[in-house]
Amino acid sequence: MAQLGSALRSGRRGRRFKSCYPDQSCLLEFLREALLFLHVGTVSRVAFVQKKKKTFSLPGRVPVSSIFLDESGSRNSSGGFFVVGFVKVRDLQLLDREIRHLRQAHKFHQEIHFADIKNNKVNFYFDLVELLAAADVRVGGSVYDSTGSFHPDKDTWEQQATMASRLIRGNINRGELVNVFVDLVQTPRGESVAQTVKSDVNRALGSRCVLEAYDFNSEASDFLQLADIVASSIAYERRHGRMDPARRNTPKARVAARLRRALELDSFDDIQQGKVNIVTMREK
Repeated sequence: MAQLGSALRSGRRGRRFKSCYPDQSCLLEFLREALLFLHVGTVSRVAFVQKKKKTFSLPGRVPVSSIFLDESGSRNSSGGFFVVGFVKVRDLQLLDREIRHLRQAHKFHQEIHFADIKNNKVNFYFDLVELLAAADVRVGGSVYDSTGSFHPDKDTWEQQATMASRLIRGNINRGELVNVFVDLVQTPRGESVAQTVKSDVNRALGSRCVLEAYDFNSEASDFLQLADIVASSIAYERRHGRMDPARRNTPKARVAARLRRALELDSFDDIQQGKVNIVTMREK
């Protein structure tokens, strides 16, 4: 577990972000370490506080996972698809170490971002998606029509929270507890996508399966960045369909195809199999 006293360290034991220069506070590195601390500490903390109030206590060995969500596309975007992608992880510390080693091996210290994939970094992304596919994770996403799934009389952030809640409800196992991390989006003062998701999911399932939810800066979380790769790969192949040979050879197309093959999929069409869950959502 990350120790609070070491959260600000960088260098050999931790990767250094682009923004981590001598004249800055290395806040992103602190946030990344804090994420691991939040995941590991939430169960024991919630169990203690709730047990003290005599309202709720956790049984031993209860499975706890963390779900990270990011999106590809935007409201009324021309591409036609809005995808809420997710990565669900049981052992954050193990996957975090493996990603760190991969970053060091490739000397890749910037943000992992599908939109920024270039030829000179494509081998890093190939190894990254192979690592993700081989890890003990669940991945996938909810696919929406970007032009017809958003209602004009509701704020975008509220509808994004609803989409996230629906996705999480469909990816929690019976008896499982989760922590939820969502990328920061603009909301009115006093509102939180994460807390709205937590309330909606727990109310819908009639339980406290979401222990805690956090609005988190994706620049500080490799796991949210992995969710971006998943969401964007699904959206990219859905958007472009059968690509001409020239488009199939672009760096983004090659990474999306590499992830699909690593997950042993023929396409990013709807599927619920093994560690993959992709669903096209129909408006009621």
